[in-house]
Amino acid sequence: MSEKLAPPPPIAAETMLRLLAATADFAAGKPWKFMADTDVVGLADPVTGEIRLGSVLGNAEEIFAASIYRRPSGLRWILSMLEAGDTPELEMLEGLDALKIEFVPKHELAKAELAALKAAGFRPNGKGHVWPQFRSMEPGWLPWYINQTEAEQMLTDLPRLTAFSRLLERHPDLYGDRDMNVVPFLPNPMPGRPLELSDLEWRTLVVAPEPLIPFQPTARQLAQLRSLPGHPEAGWQYDCFPMPACPVLEAGRPCLTRFNLVVEDQRGLILGSEMSPGHLPLAESAGQGLVNILLKNGVLPGEIAIPAGRLEFILQPFCDALKIKLTPAASLPFLDEAIASLSDMMRGV
Repeated sequence: MSEKLAPPPPIAAETMLRLLAATADFAAGKPWKFMADTDVVGLADPVTGEIRLGSVLGNAEEIFAASIYRRPSGLRWILSMLEAGDTPELEMLEGLDALKIEFVPKHELAKAELAALKAAGFRPNGKGHVWPQFRSMEPGWLPWYINQTEAEQMLTDLPRLTAFSRLLERHPDLYGDRDMNVVPFLPNPMPGRPLELSDLEWRTLVVAPEPLIPFQPTARQLAQLRSLPGHPEAGWQYDCFPMPACPVLEAGRPCLTRFNLVVEDQRGLILGSEMSPGHLPLAESAGQGLVNILLKNGVLPGEIAIPAGRLEFILQPFCDALKIKLTPAASLPFLDEAIASLSDMMRGV
């Protein structure tokens, strides 16, 4: 990344002071000692009614943090994680949409973060993972500094998550053997007293489907592609996937990179690759990447095999227009081997 990183967005001094006070109050109870990351709580915005979900990380004693999942993509991410019972697949990380306060060692803070904490008069309580680091995560982007609006959202949500953690500490069997998508919601507005079990409203949440749109090439692209010779006997394997080890800068902010990769299905030869910023819609990245690779190869294969999942909906109309058979497959060994090799190369393995 040769471009220079942008500075953190400005946050009003008063907002930062209040946020640090709320952070200290949250950390004082060490909620990660008795809360699991699956103990998700509902936080409806007091003004807009927007649903957000909060959780505490740190039960495994690896990281110590509070995460607030926001907007449809963030809710989809955390609910899918709860449903799967494990960390989402790599492609799901593209959809992560959350605000996070994590307590880290001092050396993990950027100079600008340390300067902001010093300006606010912050003094750590103890040593080790005691330095607050505020992060914004949005689909397709790597974690970044929070802005004023996000700081104000954290000021709304973090005290409520703190109040809930104190309730859970008094009632450790609160969640019991419930289904993972059954979530307690806090009252809105919050009472001017400690929370009670009767204040909670339990709701069943359903993972909303990801909004996908089919790729639509331009008329010029379609004409160019239709002029290429067809090779009905040729078979390709294709995928469009995120590569976290190869970030790029967009307007001074690091974002994920998507790779488009095509291999020949008989010998596994790499026929082409393309890169695009991870914040672009998947349809644009996958479709444009495939168009470029087709044009560079100068032929239309008879069949393109893809991993089963999102790409079928995105690419089916495009392939139909070119009379290319699109085949979702559970296993694509040549493609998997090429992706693994590319990943190792990017990580310097």
